[in-house]
Amino acid sequence: MDLKKLQYFVAIVEEGQITRAAQRLHMAQPPLSLQLQALERELGIQLLARNRGKVEPTQAGWALYRRAQEILRSVDSMVNEVKELGAGVRGKLTVGTVMSCVSYLPDTMRKFQARYPQVTFELWEGDSYQVEEWLRTGVIELGITRLPVLSDVEIIHLHTEPLVAVHPPGWGAWHERRIGLSEFADKPLLILHSHGGRGIYEMFIEMCQAQGVHPNVICESPDVATLLTLTEAGIGVAIVPALAVRLRPEGALRYGVIEPTIETDTAVIWSKQRALTTAATHFQEMLVAHVTGS
Repeated sequence: MDLKKLQYFVAIVEEGQITRAAQRLHMAQPPLSLQLQALERELGIQLLARNRGKVEPTQAGWALYRRAQEILRSVDSMVNEVKELGAGVRGKLTVGTVMSCVSYLPDTMRKFQARYPQVTFELWEGDSYQVEEWLRTGVIELGITRLPVLSDVEIIHLHTEPLVAVHPPGWGAWHERRIGLSEFADKPLLILHSHGGRGIYEMFIEMCQAQGVHPNVICESPDVATLLTLTEAGIGVAIVPALAVRLRPEGALRYGVIEPTIETDTAVIWSKQRALTTAATHFQEMLVAHVTGS
């Protein structure tokens, strides 16, 4: 089996039609159909179900599609690494991040671009679970996320910060910069809640239960920017990491640190199964130095 057949198969699955896949690959439809038939004969199993011009992967087809993606990305990574050795640091660096850590990026990217102007960026934003999944499947090289992580990855701790409560405008500000949990009992709360694992939502609820507080949670979202927007619209009090406040201009939000203190950790992660490119290694080192001051 050669890589071309895998590339053809991935294109057909992603386009859902052989005709569109042929257009994407800049080739005629009949040769592409023949390549698909040859692949199915080689494996001895049907990979796609045909229905009125559309195709849908069989169970075996989905398995091949996932593995083919991993193989093709691994080959791309290898080619980029070899090219770097001969031509210096260049290419595209893919980084996934949770929205609450986006403020780590500007200074690091600015410094990195000044040193390596031939490297471009592709950024993916999601919750912690999505960042790990993108890393596992090879969509990204580096992930900036919140701990804990569920998968077996390389980890460098970046920062520990408290959770804060962001107050809607016009509600009357808290008088102190530290806010006890009991003050939330009668207020509608908007909480950052990622998919999978034990995160900020779980830590906040557990602390409330330990303090005998029954929080009035009216909204959960994995997108911290959405929560801040809702808070600015007067929907409720946002419970977010302190770093998230930097997503708005300085002084734009009124907030206080929650007591007892609930802390959350950030980290940069990457796969143990794939070696980092030179560009990713340099970016990771710059990011760690910027955040930790080391």
